[in-house]
Amino acid sequence: FYGDILSAAVVQAGRQVATVRESVWSLTLSHDLWLWAQLGSGLLLVLLLSRWSGRVDPAFRIAVVVVLLGALLVGLVSALRLTRSESGVLQQVFRNITLAREVGVLNFHAIDFGRRVVGRAVRKPLAEEEFEEIVGWFRDRAPLREGRGEWFGTAHGYDLLMIQVESLQAFVIGLEINGQQVTPSLNRWAKGAVAFANVTDQTAQGRSSDSELATQVSLLPPPVGTAAFLYPNNQYTGLATILAEHGYRTLSAVPFDGGFWNRRLTHHSFGYQDSLFRADFGPGEKIGWGLNDRGFLSQMVPRLGALERPYCAWLLTLSLHHPFAGFPDHHKVLDLAEWEGTPFGNFLHTMSFFDRAFEEMVAGMEAAGLADRTMVVLWGDHDAGLEWKPEFANTLGHRPDAAGWYLSQRVPLLIRVPDVPALVGERNIAAGHQDVAPTLLALLGIDPAPYPFVGRNLLGDPGDVPVVGEYQCWRDNLRLYLSGGPNLTDGECYALTTMEEVDTSVCAGGFAEARRQVEVSLAVLEHDLQQRIHDRLVGLEDDALR
Repeated sequence: FYGDILSAAVVQAGRQVATVRESVWSLTLSHDLWLWAQLGSGLLLVLLLSRWSGRVDPAFRIAVVVVLLGALLVGLVSALRLTRSESGVLQQVFRNITLAREVGVLNFHAIDFGRRVVGRAVRKPLAEEEFEEIVGWFRDRAPLREGRGEWFGTAHGYDLLMIQVESLQAFVIGLEINGQQVTPSLNRWAKGAVAFANVTDQTAQGRSSDSELATQVSLLPPPVGTAAFLYPNNQYTGLATILAEHGYRTLSAVPFDGGFWNRRLTHHSFGYQDSLFRADFGPGEKIGWGLNDRGFLSQMVPRLGALERPYCAWLLTLSLHHPFAGFPDHHKVLDLAEWEGTPFGNFLHTMSFFDRAFEEMVAGMEAAGLADRTMVVLWGDHDAGLEWKPEFANTLGHRPDAAGWYLSQRVPLLIRVPDVPALVGERNIAAGHQDVAPTLLALLGIDPAPYPFVGRNLLGDPGDVPVVGEYQCWRDNLRLYLSGGPNLTDGECYALTTMEEVDTSVCAGGFAEARRQVEVSLAVLEHDLQQRIHDRLVGLEDDALR
């Protein structure tokens, strides 16, 4: 028994100093107390479960139990300190490895196990009447996402290429700095596309992974935590799942570690049959976190050409990320004057670099004969996180207050269907990441109505409903609501036509509907309801036809 204790101690000490691949076993000294508390807790469990020898003095037993309970108490205090730390290490997690480095491997597994056990223990089972209320909510909204209108089926049989661009905001397209267009290629390309000008960034703590969830399965992210880690194995009925059922080959690709944002699991749950990550790409210059956009997109052209058709491909770029430091000088082509060397300046250099990479990819697809029957869709994953200063607001033509900041956080959504010249121009409807999947399915000729999507078909009859964004603020076509707390009167309501603040009662209906969207999405995620709701909606539709 004591030999086992000694062996465990030696193993933990070895892990304390060992460095293995990606530092998974590097346990930080700052959390030693918690580590040893966990070890003590484990020993206590062993002692309690094992049979005490009759020769062991009872006083010794009591002393051991007291000491180990004290160690457990220290561990609990350390855990509480972590959960309340300003760093938010337990709330916003980019990948499991990062958290393991921060709190230690044993601590990470304890956190993971604890979250699952506590989550299941405190989660109230969903009553049948609650489930039917949720089904009714999706059924009532079915006309908003229904495949109807002149554009339904316009891209039937086309390949689908989606490009999610890191930190791309709507103001970049068409922006000129010192007489220079930041994205000249994208500006030209957008003239042949339909452009949605008021697309809300709907991400929360999950950032890029939240936009992935919203665009691919049309659900809002949880207000706290990250769906990529909380619900990675849900049975989603997303864009890729539906297209695969209609004969599409589905592929996702991001030139980075598959563990980042838990993408190796989530992309599979979203329905992608194949996923490419860092190890699947050839060598190339690294900018920021991974393979540069030019290297990534150029390597994807022959891979797209090799796919069975029709295909659905989803590409995620990541050349540079906030705080946009260290963009290589040899890739800078813009003269930014006073913005040079600032986060905003580096951000613009990044967008310019993507613009050139995108132009080369489009040219490569045309040369390979891939462009004629491919619907290309491009959006930004979230805002760039740049500090909102008056001089920055003036450059973008926005007011420098909170309302101006929120409206500036829009991301672009561009859809280009070859040989459909009428499907072009700017659409000003209030929209969000959640509207991508139903809109694209409708264009491809698949009716989104039977699917439990929070989003709408933007080219059908989407109505005017609140679109929930960051911090659970929202906007529709007429109003903007900036949340300040849990109650309606905690926030501010604005009339978008005049940008004047009005009484919050004007936003009462939208406030209730926005909260309901968040509640429904969270219930679907927590109880893994998407497939079940879809089956129920199909059943209700069949009953109505009888």
